[in-house]
This record gives sequence, C-alpha cells and structure tokens, in this order.
Amino acid sequence: MLCVGLAQGGASVDSLAADLDMPVFAHIRATSRPAPIVQAAAAPAAPEPAALPALMQHQPVRSGQRVYARNRDLIVTTPVAAGAEVMADGCVHIYGPLRGRVMAGVHGDTDARVFCQAFHAELVSIAGVFRVFETIPPELVGMPVQAWLAGDDLRFARIGEP
Repeated sequence: MLCVGLAQGGASVDSLAADLDMPVFAHIRATSRPAPIVQAAAAPAAPEPAALPALMQHQPVRSGQRVYARNRDLIVTTPVAAGAEVMADGCVHIYGPLRGRVMAGVHGDTDARVFCQAFHAELVSIAGVFRVFETIPPELVGMPVQAWLAGDDLRFARIGEP
C-alpha cells in the first residue's frame, strides 16, 4: 500500500505532511458521531489434539540406542540393555528387564510413571527428578516396580503394593 496523502487533522498533521512532502486533503472531514470501537475477534479455540496411541517398541533396545515417544506413552515389550535409553513425554511401560536409563514425563508431566517387570535401572527420571542405581532401594532390584513423583520426591514400590 502506498500512501498518497494525509487527511486534514490539525497542525501536527500539516507538519508531518511537510516533512514527508505529501499533500493534505482538506475535503475529508471526521464525522461528528463517535467512531465504532473495533475489537479483535476472539481467536477460535484450537481443537484438542487427539491423543496419540502409545509407541510400541517390539525390538530389544540395545546399549547406545535411544527410543523416544513424543507426546505419548512408550511401551517396550523386550529388554532394555545397560547403556540404552527409553524416554517418553508420558508414562513408560517395560515388559522385560530394565537395565538402562528410563525417563518419563520428559517435558514436565509430573503425573507420568515408570512401570517395569524386572528392575535393574541405571537411572530413573520423572519430569527431570532423577535417581541413579546406587540410590534406589536394593530390595527392589529384579522386582516388578513402579516409580512416580510425590511432590519433588521420586518414589518406588513393587507393582501391586499400595
């Protein structure tokens, strides 16, 4: 859009027009009634994204491999080797031995949980709160375990116990 002139509006408009070397249109007059108030329309509500199904991992997760389930849960039906990483924005379920690192709630979901059949994890993290193997209760090693956050405390219990 190219401006070709300014509407008459007083000394400040005349001064601006002179500085910009533009004409002032004198025959354009403001109406005496108040101008309507224009408000931006409310943005339409974004549709809720459909919940993605869990990402299923049916191949063993080997040392050095990383499996990440973006915006969903992760279900691993095979072993997770030492040195491997499994991560999800939601919960992580491992139906086999967990020897590597597991991270649930990667983007801050404090309700995420970790479930595994045989617990030998190197590291467990939920929403950035983590514990390493040396600080995990030794009586849970090799057991079916779940992990969750209670405030800022990462807790562990055998599956099936309250």
